[in-house]
Amino acid sequence: MNKIDLKNIAVSRSQTGTGRDVKEPATITKLLNREISFLGKKFDNKRKEWFYSELSILLSAGVDTKAALELIVEEARKGREKIIFETLLSEVINGKNVSQVLRNFPEFSSYEYHSIEIGEETGQLTEVLQELALFYEGQVKLKRQIVSTLSYPMVVVLIAFGTVYFMLTTVVPMFKDIFKRVGGDLPESTKLMIALSNKFTSYAGFAILIIAGISFTLYMQRKQTWYRNFFSRLILKTPVLGGLVAKIYLTRFCHSMKLLLRSKTKLIDAIELVEKMIDFYPIEIALKQVREDILKGNSLYESLSSHTIFSRRMVSLIKVAEEVNQSDLIFEKLAIQLSDEVDHQNAVIGKLIEPIFIIVLGLMIGFILVSMYLPLFQLSTSVGG
Repeated sequence: MNKIDLKNIAVSRSQTGTGRDVKEPATITKLLNREISFLGKKFDNKRKEWFYSELSILLSAGVDTKAALELIVEEARKGREKIIFETLLSEVINGKNVSQVLRNFPEFSSYEYHSIEIGEETGQLTEVLQELALFYEGQVKLKRQIVSTLSYPMVVVLIAFGTVYFMLTTVVPMFKDIFKRVGGDLPESTKLMIALSNKFTSYAGFAILIIAGISFTLYMQRKQTWYRNFFSRLILKTPVLGGLVAKIYLTRFCHSMKLLLRSKTKLIDAIELVEKMIDFYPIEIALKQVREDILKGNSLYESLSSHTIFSRRMVSLIKVAEEVNQSDLIFEKLAIQLSDEVDHQNAVIGKLIEPIFIIVLGLMIGFILVSMYLPLFQLSTSVGG
């Protein structure tokens, strides 16, 4: 048998069933899809997507696991990622399964190596790897959606704060000196801005220290139960944003359930795994209770129906799915629909936020300028009269 030249293997993703077509050369695709990282060495969800996608493509093309991992090691980035794949290759050569090796690395969740283990036992490893690649592709997409939605408002808020700070500490004091020399009664809005300027100049440093202290304290408490419960529920009650965040995490829930159930994972085990990997407190606590209800003999849809985070429509579809034994298919359809809704809402919010913030920023700056120039206008009018 001729030796397979791994370097020359070129398999279309559409042909191997990953659900995505390659439309650009590989080097351009890697460059455009590279997730932003300050260090550039982080083994993040984007790299996991690459790993599972490449491994599934090579295995479906008839390459054995050892040869596929050799190629992956050659393409891996230096640092932690290189160490992980080199260790994986070495342990597989020594006779261990991929799932057994991945258990030893904290970068991989129980959700991942459990799914791979089931794929190895059932002979569906390629299919499981393809699903994992699609799952992490979705996670990267969702992360970028959240960043794109929130980045513009954050930038505008910072610009607004900087502009107001400059005007209150530099522009307003200049006008205040002019008003002192000219004398006369000032409009109420001008008095208000001068008073704000005096207090802002005196207490700005102190206020920044307080804000920094509160931010640091909240950051240190971010993993505490009270913090996660309070802020997650606060987010859910926020108009527009709350609904979007809920759909993002429900998309992750549905996608995860689809993958695990399609891999023939027991329902109770699937819920436990998803509970551990969903980093959103309302869904985590709901799934914990759902798992306990199922152990008591309740069905999945009955358990989900008692938690408001899951919509009535979702519960109704899951009920039908359980009756016809097609739960994985329904979860797949729900994941696709929720993902489409997230895309639409994200686009709408992005279009609305930009003009709203520009108007608010313009009104703030305009009010300050009018308040400062109004006495000068009054003075010129009285002089002219």
